[in-house]
Parts: sequence; structure tokens; C-alpha cells
Amino acid sequence: MNNEQKTLNYGMTSCARFPLLLKAMNSSLLVSAHNLDCLFVISSDGDDLRVEHVRLPQLLGIALSDDQQRLSLAAYHQIWDYRRIEAQPGDASPAGAFSGWDSLYYPSGSITTGYLNTHDLAWGKEGLFLINTRFNCVARAVYGKSFELVWKPPFISELVAEDRCHLNGLAMKDGVPAYVSYFSGTDQPYGWRADSSFQGAVMRIRDNQIVADGLSLPHSPRIHNGYLYFCESGTGRLWRCKENNLPASRSDLELVAELNGFTRGLRLVGDMAFIGLSVVRPAKDGLKRHVDMPLLQMQTSLASGVIVIDLRDRNEIARLTFSGALNQIYDVELLFGSAAPRFVEIQSDEMKDFFAH
Repeated sequence: MNNEQKTLNYGMTSCARFPLLLKAMNSSLLVSAHNLDCLFVISSDGDDLRVEHVRLPQLLGIALSDDQQRLSLAAYHQIWDYRRIEAQPGDASPAGAFSGWDSLYYPSGSITTGYLNTHDLAWGKEGLFLINTRFNCVARAVYGKSFELVWKPPFISELVAEDRCHLNGLAMKDGVPAYVSYFSGTDQPYGWRADSSFQGAVMRIRDNQIVADGLSLPHSPRIHNGYLYFCESGTGRLWRCKENNLPASRSDLELVAELNGFTRGLRLVGDMAFIGLSVVRPAKDGLKRHVDMPLLQMQTSLASGVIVIDLRDRNEIARLTFSGALNQIYDVELLFGSAAPRFVEIQSDEMKDFFAH
């Protein structure tokens, strides 16, 4: 892995409602951009947006604990753990560490996993869960191990580093892994690359039941208020279905949004959905695949950014638009109770005088 940081050549604009929304929520937005090796921390004073950068290689999944005190980031061959602290009288932080900020996240450690191509991350009752895409399984992050197997799809015959089905998304329910998304139910090495884009599915873990199939490159399954939501990325859509009605036929699915981008990264809060949008990128190996993906017919009109949808009437509430090299979004998350968070990077000179106790 090249240690040189990629140049951040991008632009960011928003509608007038986006900074107002973040301010009203007293929250900040986290966006992972794996092609730029960067976590974007976006906050607002109500008028303007402020953006901070945390540089980590091939950053994909973001996981926040329920109490917002621990933040985990999947970055290449490691999972980084950040802890949150609030400014306290007489604390031992460097002078000025909290100046202009209401919370601070600092790197408290990491687990070296080897390259698992870790996608979604989620905190649960028994620790940090991850989608181990390279080994086609749900796993648990454990110090001293690359991973601890939790579950694998029934069609995967062996635990090998071959990314057979491109398992990617994880939905949690009651603190345990509940649903996953994948591109194709194949047991062949990298077999998902050869199939149609419409071989994807969402599977329920407890009984190995496919609950939605025939999907184009699905990502980001989530459980929220009795519904299963997921992105059908290859069509630019966000779907939902009442969990009690699963497994679902196409007629059971309710279309929440159809957008001008590759939908990937989803945070649901109250009656709102924050949805990540990306443009369609060429395959890294230069080969053509998934040529039946509907978004390929809309290449010139695709956009990258984050859009907020009202789940009650499905109308757009606000939109954040990215330009330049910021066009590959993997995950989105919200920091609640922090309108001005600060992140201390591991390479920072401040770390030598930073003490948390």
C-alpha cells in the first residue's frame, strides 16, 4: 500500500436547507470516500458548512456505538477505533484542543486484520461486527486475530479469501446481525463478476432465507421502525418492505426514492433517510462487467453526494453535492449531539501530548 496521501481534489455545494438541517439536529455528517482514502466530517453553523478530513487508506465502513462514544472505521488492512471525549475543566488535553469544538474524537487503537476488504461495520451486543467480503462471511473483530467467524451464506462451501459472492451490507436488529446483502449467490472464486447485475439479494441470517432477490448490486440493508430498507445501487433506488411481510416479492417492495446516482450508504433517523450517491466507476481491472446495470444508460446525468429524503411523503428535504474526485461514497453516518466535532489524526504532532483518562 502506498503511504503517500492522495490529493483531495474536490468540490462541495449544498442547497440552503442542508446546513440548516444539520444545525437543527445538532449533528454532524460523516462520509467515507474510499477512492480518496478519506473520512469527511461535515458540520454546520446554520449558514455554512465546515469540513474536516481524516486520512485513512481505502476507507469503507463506519460504525458508531449507540452512545456515540466509540467510532470504528474499516481502512484497508486495519479497523481503527476512535473514542469521544467532551471538554472538561482541568482536563489534560493540549491547550486549544477544544477551541471552537464541542467534542473530540481521538484514535485509541486499531486491530490489524490483514486485507479482508471489510465493507459494512456495526456495533452490537457482542462487540464489533464486520462484513468480511474477501472471506464471504459475517465476522467479529477480535484483538489477536484477523477475524472470528460468525456466519457465512449457505451457498458458500469453504472459508477462503476469494470474494465469491461480494457480500457487502449488514443490517443489525436488537444488537445482533440480522440481514446481509450480496451481488450473486455463487460459490466460484470471484464468480459475482461474471453474472448479470440483477443476481443480487438480501438474506436473513437467522434462517438463511432470501428475503429479496433479483436485485441490481444491492448495498446498505437497514432495519428501521419495522421496515427493512436497502439500496438497489445499480438502479439508483431505495426500497423498503415491512419486516413482517418478508420474504418479499417485487410487488411487496415499496419504492422510497429513485435517484440520479449509485445509491450506497444509508443512515435512517426518525422520518428521514440520508442516502449516499456515487457515479458509476470503471472496473479496477479494466474489464467490462454488469453491462446490464440500468445506471450505465444515465452516465452523463449521474451525481455524487448525500440526499435527504422524507420517509413519509418521499420528497427531497435537502441535498449535498460533490464534484471532482469526490465521487465514490461508501458509507454515511451521523454524529448526534455534536455540531462541531474535531478529529485528532494518529500522525498529528498533538498525539505525543494527548492524554485521555
